[in-house]
Amino acid sequence: MKEIDFSAFFKEYYPPLRAFCVARFSIDGYDADDYASQAFSDLWQTWDNFKNSPPPSIFSWLCMRVKSLFIDEYRKRKRAPDEVEYNEELHGIPDIDGAAEDESYQAYLSEIRSKLGERENEIFTAMVEQSLGIDRTAELLGMTRSGTLTAWYRLRTKLSGILKNIF
Repeated sequence: MKEIDFSAFFKEYYPPLRAFCVARFSIDGYDADDYASQAFSDLWQTWDNFKNSPPPSIFSWLCMRVKSLFIDEYRKRKRAPDEVEYNEELHGIPDIDGAAEDESYQAYLSEIRSKLGERENEIFTAMVEQSLGIDRTAELLGMTRSGTLTAWYRLRTKLSGILKNIF
C-alpha cells in the first residue's frame, strides 16, 4: 500500500471538516477552526499508525474526533462553576456598602425597584444587595440554578435599560 501524504490530506479534508463543525454544532467559524485544528493535531499525533494502514475513512475518524472534542468542551463548561459576583462596572449600580445611609442613593434604588417585578426584586436583593451568588440565590428563592441564571441575565438586561432611562 502506498504512503499517504499528510499535508495533501489536510488540504483536501480541512474545509469539509470545518463545514461539518459549523453545520453540526451551530458554532461560528473561529470555534469551528479550533475544533478542526485540534482534530488534525490529534490525527498527526497518531499519523504513524494511519500512514501505512489507514482506516476505511480517516474523514469519519476526524468527524468522530471533533464530536468528542465538542462533547468534552460542553461537559467542562457544564461542570465549571458559573459564579456571578457583584461588579459595579458590570451592573452599573454603585456598590451598596457605605452608601446605604445616603438618602439620594435610597431614592435611586427605590426608582429602580419600582420598575422591577416581584421576582426581579427578590433576585436584585439577593444578588446585588446581599451578594449571595447564583447557587445561594437559587436555593433561597426555590429555583433551579439554570432558571436563576436565566432570570439574572434578563434582569441585568432590564437594569441596563432602566439605568439609561434614569440618566
